[in-house]
Order: sequence, then structure tokens, then C-alpha cells
Amino acid sequence: MKVVVIDDDKAMHLIMKRMLAKVNEIEIVAIFQETITAFSFLTKSTADLLFLDINMARESGMDFAKRLREYGCDIKIVFITSHKEYALPAYEVFAYDYIVKPITEKRLHLTINRALSEKAAQGKKETNIETVPQPFFIEPLTKREKEILTLISSGMTNKEIALLLKLTEGTIKNYGVHIFSKLQVKNRVQAIATATKYNLLD
Repeated sequence: MKVVVIDDDKAMHLIMKRMLAKVNEIEIVAIFQETITAFSFLTKSTADLLFLDINMARESGMDFAKRLREYGCDIKIVFITSHKEYALPAYEVFAYDYIVKPITEKRLHLTINRALSEKAAQGKKETNIETVPQPFFIEPLTKREKEILTLISSGMTNKEIALLLKLTEGTIKNYGVHIFSKLQVKNRVQAIATATKYNLLD
């Protein structure tokens, strides 16, 4: 299982490395002190579990999680924080877990083992399903849909696209629904991957 850690405290980096190193199935693929480079990494790479601090200087972990979800990133997010009061808002961004500092090895491993069990069960389920290749047909995208998909692939949010194209955010969301439907995908990450695979933005 691939893990990413984001915390502006370098001491937490060392603590997380030490605790995670004791789990054989875990691979730390990246550690960040801020969210700018972390966002770029997470939208271009594959990871399973994100350990995210909430109280950070430039962008809070909560705001960053909202941005990830709006982009379509469905990584499991585990908040690691000293603040208990954000527990309920955390689940509005579909947090996988919420751990209050000081973090203990036992509590951390409990979350990891749950995630590993779910991943193993999902893999077993997919293995047992007989798959029959189906012809892939994509309904052609309109010029405007291609334009919006190109902006999505550049990492822009719905709000940013709406401002650029002088449209409402609701209109952009509707375009997104139509694009996802035509591409037979569920989120932005899948849409970008499909568009790239079939050269839809050329």
C-alpha cells in the first residue's frame, strides 16, 4: 500500500517514518511539508493512503482535502491533528479516519490494518469476477466540453474554470457531469486518464 504524508512539522515526518516502517505492506512514496507540491504529486501519481495534518500555515489540511475531492482524487485521507474540534467537518470531505495527536503506534496500525484488509478484500473480489472485454465507444465531446476537460487536466477547479470562461460554477459542474457520462468515468482523475489514452484533447 502506497502512503503519502503531509505535515509542516519535520519531527512528525520522523515519527511517521519510524511507525510506518514497522508495517511490511506499507511503502512511503512521498512526504511533504506543504500542499502545493503535494497536490501536483497526488493528481499525477497513484497512492492509497494520505496522512494529512490540519493546522498548516499556507493552506489548512481541511481546505486541501476539499480541493482534492473537488478535483476528483479519491485517495483515503486520514487526518493527523492536535485539534479534536474538526472531527465532524473532516467527514464532510469523506475522511477515512481522524487521529488526534500525540499519535500512538497502536492507533496508527489499527487504521493501517483496516485499510490493508479492505484493499485485500477488494482485490479478491475483483479477481473472482469474470471479466468480459467490452468494446469501448466514446460519445464525441463538444468543442466546449473539450475546452473544459483541457482546463480540468491542467489542475483548475470548477470555480477557476467558471471565472476564466465567464460561466457559473453550477454550469461547469453540469458540463463535468456530461463529460464523465460520455467518457464512462466517475471522477476527474479517470476522465483525464481516459482522455489521454484515447487522444481526446488533440
